[in-house]
Amino acid sequence: MNNSIHSRILVSAFITLLLFMGLTGLVLDEAFQNNVKQAQRDNLRTQVYSLLAAAELDDNNQLQLPAEVTEPRLNLAESSLVARVLDSKGKTIWSSLSAQTVSLPEVLQPETGKFRFSSFSHARQHYTLVNFATSWVTDSDEAAFTFQVAQNNRVLDEQIILFRQNLWGWLAGVSLVLLLGQFLILRWGLKPLRQVASDLLEIEQNKKQRLKGRYPKEIEPLTNNLNALLDSAEQQLARYRDALGNMAHSLKTPIAVLQGILNKAEGQINSSEKTTALEQIKTINAIVEYQLQRAATVGKAQLKEACRIKPVAEKISNTLNKVYQDKQVKLDIDMHDDIRMAIDEGDLYELLGNLLENAYKWCQQQVRIKAIKENNKTGIIIEDDGPGISDAMQEKILKRGQRADETTPGHGLGLAMVNDMLLLYQGSMQVSRSPLGGAMITITL
Repeated sequence: MNNSIHSRILVSAFITLLLFMGLTGLVLDEAFQNNVKQAQRDNLRTQVYSLLAAAELDDNNQLQLPAEVTEPRLNLAESSLVARVLDSKGKTIWSSLSAQTVSLPEVLQPETGKFRFSSFSHARQHYTLVNFATSWVTDSDEAAFTFQVAQNNRVLDEQIILFRQNLWGWLAGVSLVLLLGQFLILRWGLKPLRQVASDLLEIEQNKKQRLKGRYPKEIEPLTNNLNALLDSAEQQLARYRDALGNMAHSLKTPIAVLQGILNKAEGQINSSEKTTALEQIKTINAIVEYQLQRAATVGKAQLKEACRIKPVAEKISNTLNKVYQDKQVKLDIDMHDDIRMAIDEGDLYELLGNLLENAYKWCQQQVRIKAIKENNKTGIIIEDDGPGISDAMQEKILKRGQRADETTPGHGLGLAMVNDMLLLYQGSMQVSRSPLGGAMITITL
């Protein structure tokens, strides 16, 4: 997920949608509760007005209400709606049939003409209560009465629970539909990027040479630049190889002529001078070969498929076993078949060839090669049981741009070539003492 644009956008959309739907659900839930509570209060006011319409004073200035009122719930025992009327002293002068099992709380005399809402509990049931104080004008005086109406909140709570179930269910369903739509939109929108990645993989596997196809205008500059880079790298490599081939032909012919002249001039120069001249020609040949190999190294400029290490090591070792047949070298290859290194196959042959040839040349009887994979890096370790490499030589080899003495047999141009090649691939090389007793070369890429 951390490296996928599709996953990042989808997770971001999911979190945003979750927050949006959550806040929407909370706002709607709060609004519904307020509406239900307001509707309940309006209903209680209506019940008070209904009782006021049914009440009247008798000849003794006593407030009278019928035994059964127009609201059916007030006429049923254990109903959710109860009511009663109190006189100015707080004495009940009328109560509904439904109020026989409910004890309404005593309240202070409210302000005349004002509705006062409160809540109370009875028998583990919660009620909403409204008090309304009135003043009735009689022939001789005024009489004060308080009308109380209470409703059980059970029905209200059930409505809220049902609304919440429907609300969150619908919001969850809508969220899933939106996420599915977002997923499909992202797959369609990011399809060109997946196509570019697929084309690049085919180029790495040598199935294609260029990025072909029609791409959206947003990424067309990227694909065009990549194609230009591939063309430039291919042309540059071709020019390098042509120039190197020409240089090889140009240098080898004069060197061969010089060597022939020296062979013919047997009596004209002494043996010491001839030996020195032949050694210099041999050194020039070695330098030319080294520089040709170094310049022809592919490096990281081209897109190439990672090479399997074990087959390359086995082919090189089979050849070296024939060359050094007299030594009867015991080779131990310790690596998995599928371990790969991001390097051109020709460069891998050159790299392992130099290292294994040095190991075979200087070992007593044993050579060991091992490959390890850690995170995004691949390491190759080559060990032998020979005399090893001195500390002074190790420091010189590992210096950037430096190499060992070209005239020294054994560990010389080969290790310098390996070090320079690794620098092109942004790799590294370490030289140390092997548990076998000889040198241990560790390369990491």
